[in-house]
Parts: sequence; C-alpha cells; structure tokens
Amino acid sequence: EVVAENTATGERRTVVTDESGNYVLASLLPGTYQVTISAHGFASAQYSGIHPGISGTVTINTILKVAGAKSEIMVTDTPPLVQSSSAEIGMFLDSSTLSAMPLPTRNFLQLAALAPGVSMPLTDNRAIGRNSVNFSVNGARNGQNNLQINGVDANDISAHDFYSVAIPAPESISEVAVKTSMYDASVGGAGGSVQLVTRSGTNSLHGNVYEYFRNTALNANDPNLKAVGLGPPVLRRNVYGATLGGPIRRNRAFFFLSYQGTREANGATDQSLYKSVLIAPVPPGSPGLTDDRSQAALLQNFQTILPMGTTSIDPTALALLNTKLSDGRFLIPTPQQDGRVTGTTLSTYHEEQLNTNVDIHLGTRGSLDAKFFFADAPEFWALGGTAIGFSGSGLPGFGTQRQINNRLLSVQWVHPFTSGTVNEARVGYNFLRTSEVPQESIRDSDVGISRPTADAFPGLSLILLARNSGGASIGTSGVTLQGSSPSLSLVDVLSLQRAKHSLRLGAEFRHYRWDFHANVNSYGEIDFPAFDQFLLGKSDFSGIGVGLSDRNLRANDYDFFAQDDWKLSHKLTLNLGLRYELDLPPHDTKGRIGGFDPTLYKPRMEVDANGLPVGPPIGGIVMAGNAISQYSLPGVPKVSDSVLKSIDPNNFGPRVGFAWSPMDSGRLVVRGGYGIFYSRSSFFYLGWDFLSPPFYAGFDSLGQSFAHPFPNALPEDQLPALVPGNPLSGYTMDRNNRTPYFQHFNTSVQYQVARDTALQVAYVGSRGIRLFRQLAVNQARIAGRNHSITNGVTGEVITTNTPENASLRAPYQGVGTDPFQFSLNQTSGQSTYHSLQITLNHRASHGVELRAAYTFSKSIDDATSAGGGAFSDGSLDRSSGGDAGSVLGNQFSARANRGLSDFDRTHRFVLNGVWDIPKFSWTSSSRARQILFSNWQLSGIVIAMSGLPVDIIDPAAGNLYGFFGARPSWASGANHRTATSNIPRGYYFNPFAFALPIVQPNQPIPSAQDPTALAPEGGNDVGNLGRNVLRGPSQTNVDFSVAKRFSVSEFKNFELRADFFNVLNQANRSNPISDITVAESFDPSGRILSPGDFGRSLSFDSSPRIVQLALKLTF
Repeated sequence: EVVAENTATGERRTVVTDESGNYVLASLLPGTYQVTISAHGFASAQYSGIHPGISGTVTINTILKVAGAKSEIMVTDTPPLVQSSSAEIGMFLDSSTLSAMPLPTRNFLQLAALAPGVSMPLTDNRAIGRNSVNFSVNGARNGQNNLQINGVDANDISAHDFYSVAIPAPESISEVAVKTSMYDASVGGAGGSVQLVTRSGTNSLHGNVYEYFRNTALNANDPNLKAVGLGPPVLRRNVYGATLGGPIRRNRAFFFLSYQGTREANGATDQSLYKSVLIAPVPPGSPGLTDDRSQAALLQNFQTILPMGTTSIDPTALALLNTKLSDGRFLIPTPQQDGRVTGTTLSTYHEEQLNTNVDIHLGTRGSLDAKFFFADAPEFWALGGTAIGFSGSGLPGFGTQRQINNRLLSVQWVHPFTSGTVNEARVGYNFLRTSEVPQESIRDSDVGISRPTADAFPGLSLILLARNSGGASIGTSGVTLQGSSPSLSLVDVLSLQRAKHSLRLGAEFRHYRWDFHANVNSYGEIDFPAFDQFLLGKSDFSGIGVGLSDRNLRANDYDFFAQDDWKLSHKLTLNLGLRYELDLPPHDTKGRIGGFDPTLYKPRMEVDANGLPVGPPIGGIVMAGNAISQYSLPGVPKVSDSVLKSIDPNNFGPRVGFAWSPMDSGRLVVRGGYGIFYSRSSFFYLGWDFLSPPFYAGFDSLGQSFAHPFPNALPEDQLPALVPGNPLSGYTMDRNNRTPYFQHFNTSVQYQVARDTALQVAYVGSRGIRLFRQLAVNQARIAGRNHSITNGVTGEVITTNTPENASLRAPYQGVGTDPFQFSLNQTSGQSTYHSLQITLNHRASHGVELRAAYTFSKSIDDATSAGGGAFSDGSLDRSSGGDAGSVLGNQFSARANRGLSDFDRTHRFVLNGVWDIPKFSWTSSSRARQILFSNWQLSGIVIAMSGLPVDIIDPAAGNLYGFFGARPSWASGANHRTATSNIPRGYYFNPFAFALPIVQPNQPIPSAQDPTALAPEGGNDVGNLGRNVLRGPSQTNVDFSVAKRFSVSEFKNFELRADFFNVLNQANRSNPISDITVAESFDPSGRILSPGDFGRSLSFDSSPRIVQLALKLTF
C-alpha cells in the first residue's frame, strides 16, 4: 500500500501496487507530500519532502526490508534526485526558490533563463513594468513557447509572446516548471512549456505583507548619460502587497488571497532613455546645430554640406527646428557632441493585481478548486514606438499610453473513481485586453505639412532623419491599437493504472478570439536620408496608409492525446505517446481577409506614361469566402473563410522515449527520446493582412516637398477597393501554408553523485519544419543573352539588367518587387539545433541550494522571427515575437539566408544558489549576537554567455533585383579572419573587410553566375556575404541578494532584504553597428575609405547597478 499525504492540507491519496510492485500516484495537487510505502511483514518506508510538480505524478522505487520482530520500524529517506520515469528535460522551481532569487521586475518568466537550452538576453534591470522577456528554447522561435497557469492556456493568441500575459506576484506562486525537451503527449506546443501553479491555503492561517522599494539615489549612473555629463536618471519604484491563506474548514476547504500594487516613475528604461541619437552632422569648423535656429545661422553652420548657392531653408524644416515642447525644450534637441544627443525623460507604470483561490477536498469524490487572477496595468511610454515593433518617436514629445488588462479563471475537478483510475476535468477562461494610443502633442498643420488624413489623425507625421545612420525619429507613433483576446479552454484527462502501464487519455478544446481596432501608418511617414536633405525639404520617401481598421478573428483547436508510460521492469520504462492537433486557421466574422494566389495571376494589360505596366493585377487577388455583401468586389473570387486551401488535418505527433536505470542503486539513469511537436500559429501573421489590399491601401511618393509629401489617399469608407495605377502591395499569406512543427530528440545520462547532488549530461537537438518566413515572391529575375525575359504586358524582350527595368523582369506585373512593398508569409522555413547541455543540481540541504547549467549549442535557420536578436544599430530586438521571419537579399537563395539563428549563443553558463548561513555556536552567548549574526541568507544568479550574431547589411543593395535591402560583399581578398583581425582602435570588427556590392557599367552581375547577365548602367548586386557571419561581444551579469530575518515570535518574523542587480556594475556592450551605409565614404568600386561608426559598438545591453530594498512581514 502506498499513501501520499499533503503535509499542509492533510489530503491523502492511497493506491495499491500490482503483483510486481508497480504503482503511480496521478493527478496530485501541487504541494509537499509525505509518501509512506508499507506491506504486511515488512518495515515501512517513508519519504518526506516529495514534490509531485506540475505533472502531479509521483513514482518512488524502493525495496522494503523484512521487519522481523519489530514490524513497526519506519525507514525514513529522501527521494532520489535522478529522474527515472521519462526522457523529459526541464527545470522545476518551488516557492522557496522563487522568493529567494533576485528578480528585477519580480517576473517569474525571467527565471526561465536558469534552464539549459534557453537563449535569453540579459534581463534589463531598468525596464518599466513587468518586463516579460521573450526567449528561445532548444532552437525553437520565441513565439513557439507555451504558457499555462493553473492548467489553463494563458498565452496571448494575438502574437504568442509574453509581453501582455498574466504575471502573478512571486508571493502568490506555488511552483513553476520549464519543460524544454521531450515533454509527453499531454502537453502541446513546439518550444518551451512554462507551467505555473498559484498557491493554495493550508490548515494553518498564514500570510505576509511586503514592500519592495527602488530610488534613484541607490543606483549607479548609466554610462551613456555619464559620458555627456548627466546624472543618474529618475527611477522610483514601489511594489507593495499582501497574502493571506488558511482553512475554511480544516482538512476540507481552504482559501488563499493575494494583492499587489506597483507605482513606478522611470527615466532609465529604453522607453525613456535616448542614447547617442544623431541629430545633425558637425561640419569641420562649424558648431553644427545650436540653440540659434534662425535661417541665417543654419545657412552659416551648414554651408559646407548644403549645395553651393543655397539661400534659404525649407519653411517646414525651419518651423520644426524652432518648435518647442510644453516644457520649453526644443522638439529637435540641440546635440551635445559629435552631432548626437543623449538624455532622458519620464515613463510611468501602475498596476493592481489580485489573486483568489479556493480549494475543496471532497473525500472519495476527489477535489475541486477554483482560481482567479485579475490585473490592470496602465503605463506611459515617454518615447514612441509600440510593443509589436512599429516605429515611433525616439525623442520626447510623442509618447504612447498603453494599457494591459488580464483576467484568468481556472476551475478543476479531480475525481478518483478507484485507486488506479483518476479523472481530471478543467475549465479555463483567459481574457487579455491591450491598447496603445499615441500622443498628438504637435500637429502637421503647426509646421505647415499637408496630410489627407489629418482630420481623423491630427498628430505629427513620423519624420525620420538619416535612420540608417542612427538618426532621429520625431512624430506620432505609427500605430493605434486597441484589442481584446479572450479564450476558452475545456480539458479532460483520464489516468489509468493497469499493471505495468500508466495510461493517460485526454482531449482539449480551445476557442480563441481576437477583436481589435488598428490604424497603421495613418499619420504618415516622411524619410530624409540626411540632415542636408531635411534642411532643403527634399524627402527621400513618404507614405501613408488607409484601411478598414476593425477585425473580429476566431479559431478553434481540437486536440487529443494518448500517453502510456510502460514500466517493463523496475529498471526500464518506455514512454509512448501520440498527440493529434487540429488547430483550425483563424477567420474573420465579416470576411475581412484578403490574399494573393499566384496560380490565379492575370496582369492588367495597361502601361503608364513611362511605358511600365500598372497594377494591381486583375487576377490573383482573393478574399475570404464569408465576406459580407458590402465587401464583395467584382472580379475578386471568394475562397475559404480563412483564405487558406487546407485546414491541415494531418497533424499527428508521435512521441517515444525511454528511461533506463542500469544500476541496482538507481543512482544512474540513461534516457532518450524523439517526438514531433506542432506549433499553433498565433493570429499575428493574419493581423498583418490588414495591411493588404483590398481592405488596406498604401500610398507612397518619392522626392516630394516637405509641405506636400503625401499623395491623395482613398477615404476609408470607399474600402475595400483596388486602386488602379498602384502596384499590389502589403503583407499577406500564402494560401498553401501548413502548421509549423518541430522534431525534438535527446539522449542524456543522469547520475546522483551524492545524496543531494545530481549531474546530468545531455545531447539535445531539434529540427524545425514549415516555419513562417516573409518572402518577396515578385523579386526581379536576372536576364542574359542566353536567357532573355519577355514581359507579359509590353511584349518587350529583355536581355540586360538595370534598376529601371527591374519591375519589367518581375514574374508578376503590377505587383511590388521589394519585400517592404509586397511579400507572402510562407511556411517554407527550416531550422536545425544541436547542443550539449550539462546540469549540476544540489537540492536544499544543510542550508545550501545550488543549480548550474552549461549549454554549448548551435542553431541554424533561414529566417528568425522578430524579437530574437539585435538590430543593425546594435540594440536588442525586443519587439513582438509574432511568427514570421524576414529575409534579406536574394529571396530564393537558400544559401544566402541560411546561417546562425539571430538568437544563437554558442556558450551559455548560468549559476544560481541560495545559502542560509548557519548559526555559529558563539552567537548563542548573547541575545545581541543572536539578533545580529543569525538568520542571514545569501542568494544570487550568475550568467555568462556568448554574444549574439552580427548580420552585416546594406539597405541600398539589390536594386538590380528590384528591391532595397541585402548584404554587402567581402572586400577583395577579405574573409572572416580579415574581419576579426587588424581591428582599428575603437572598432569591434575590421570595417575594411567589407565593401558595397556595386556592379560597374557593362559588367556581369556576380550573383547571377552568368557572364552574359550584364548591367549596362551598373547597379547594386545582393553581395556575397552570408547571414550572421560575425558574433557580438560576450556578456556577463551577476545579481546578488542578502536578507536578514528577525523572529518576532514562533510563527512571526520580518525580513529585511537588499537586491543588487548587476552588482559588479558590468558594462556589457551591445552588438556593433552593422549597417555598411553608415560608413562616411567609399571609393567607386565600393571599398570603404572612411568607416565612420560602421563597426563600432556605441551602446550597452546591460543596465548599470540597481539596488532594491525590501521589507516583508510573514506570519
């Protein structure tokens, strides 16, 4: 007989072993258990401190000793550390570890960094609000992780990232599991599986009251601010809360309540701090831009960069330069040095969160629990931009008001029919609402800009100054977004213990909704390549968009699984699982989904005044089959409701694993497994479709005046429409898309080297298939004498290549050729991942708990989704994960884009530990010594890792292919060794190793590998440089905590605590600037003469040392 008793609630579960001694205790509620194994005539064995974990399953192998004359003898032991039941690899954290670890924003997701196989950037200790960081697990994309809270799907279906998900306070969390490889068939998802359970009440009344406090005076200064003579930025943060839990009826019913409030004013976050922003160049002998913004001063100070004979500054530029904010500062600030400006403004964050749990034990009928989480979190980002990656102002004056609301409900009934048959039924509801509304402090009309959408959106157009060189962005954020995404989940799992088989059969239904209102690019965007062009009012590009802004997306998931853990012997267990996922593609309730089907393409047989075919084509554009009548368009066929050709019903995912203990002692375990894991796509890829015709129309212009930069835009009430004369543009999806999936595989050896210490060495790998990537399918083809191209509209036979005839060489006439004009989101991407993972785990004993994890890995793919790596200016890409990865250069060359994943880090070492300093005998000699020198606790986290890959790019390359944006070439005779040697002082890599991919007139195009493919007028090729060929600076960080507990009584104590984030004040540099066009000058062949900031690392990924103090009363 095996009895498991929850030591906090008194709940007992009893099972009887079979004739071979096999048993399983399934569906146990989280908590700490004491397990007693007994048999007539044998001494009983008792194991304490058992944590069944998130899975709720306990299996302990033991050999009972003959009792002899004293059958009542109890043998007490601790459970083994090695995992001998499955091939699963992951990490488990209980409430004591969670409360001890230093957490910068008290966000449990940040502790996922402790698990092997996880690639996560250094936590930004200055970040405002929750700071939920995305991360990659074992080669999967950061949008493929899965979050469950109390067994309920807690993901944000709108983007599948963690920015807006529910984040319970650490004091309300019972345990967290991060499963990284070969989790069983009961769990969905293709990346990491993060599972959290909130705390429950016990038979004793318990709780705490706490406050965490930060203040500017406690922190080190930011190196960027220090460099320009500014003091530390404002950082005030107060987090206060309380918990209370106890019995409603002893051993029968329990409650738990928690509340937390946050108030923060933050000038140190990236949403407040602007670093080394290029405002204006400083010509030799000139002061550059000063507080004197008169026309005469500007002409004098910039005469050497303006065309000879310039006598006036553009009136709109002059007005902007002299516009001031409400606090009296210039809208375009005066640079401090080298034409750049660094400074800070203030962002704010408030949050109220409440957690309520009720647990009822029903005796032989099992248990019933209900858990509810509530949070409202308004915040203000002082600098523009959005969490989903749309650009905004990088200078003060145009912030964004954001709001996140979370509601999460879980109701679970665990019912044991017999000791070997247990059913677990669960209902969950996850509600998430987000909004992003930009400030409109200055209007276009204030400075003389005319915009057709100004009445509905009265802000300032987003103005970009030399953005490829780290220049300023000024104006209203590019998006207004308000949306809600409720989801309902129904789950039932039946656990059966039959002889040597531990069976689980389950089904899960999920209903997703995403209702949103979004206006994208409605304020317009005006680009100036350099400051002199801005002074002259000569824009390089200007664009504006109009679209139907509402969507009501719906989707259902139908998932089924069977899992059999077959114990062939006490030494060998096989894990056999099969999961089927029918994850239906989303549809809009009114059919506002468009698409492009190349098989239906038919060009418009018209040309413009320049003899170029006009768009959009009259065939190829499709719309959802359920589009309401007012959205129907003549000549546009209606297809399926989701626009896709198939619901992809064949998603069967087998999973096979084993665990073998070759030694009788059970201290050594060999494990391994293979499985297929499908990834539910978020709605994000479909959300991009609202930027595509016929429900959206973009209007672009080149070289227009500052005062009148935009063409006339179609009124929103005339949509959907296809505007004749404009090429087809937007981001839409391929109708042949299928469900992405991963093959995961591992093998590991785990050895318990001591009673409380275990070492694991594992090989972990994965292969990603059908991954999303955004492809410009209308890339121009290269012509030559031996393979001419005949234009289907004009009939022209083309044998040479010029930037001007690129659109004529494209396969689809009247369709944009640039990825930023038109692209299809296709499930054609692939990835591979291989790693060595070594983990040392010392569980809490003698006051010490320690965990160390080292990962040596390599991840390769042909596209990485947003939010995984670094931008070309070196800053971390913290944008929304989404699904799709963009592709640079030749869109159809697998070799050109296959390289290191953007998130790849070769080496990653993490160490975390807790030490309860023991009481020394000499402290007992006096009360004062006991108070001063006892009950101290130290804890910390050490992270050391390789840098991120560096992708050298050339935004001007590729015009011979009809687009802008590729990679440069190796300079003549240069290679990787050249780039990493003879590095000039002040640079991270050798910039002279790279060159622009310029094709000289009448020379063949190198990438075409055809001597007859000539460029008579010259142009820009795509370059021969691979993707992510360099690696950025390595990074280290140490967070440290010290705590002192004071006992008030036997059951009451209070704790003083100090957290030191980046305690060593380590300055971890960001990736270097990798945009070759930042270089100041080139020779006619494209070789760099003066590199400027190309190759320099000008910013930092880590924050300076930040101190947080805390006081907690526990009873």
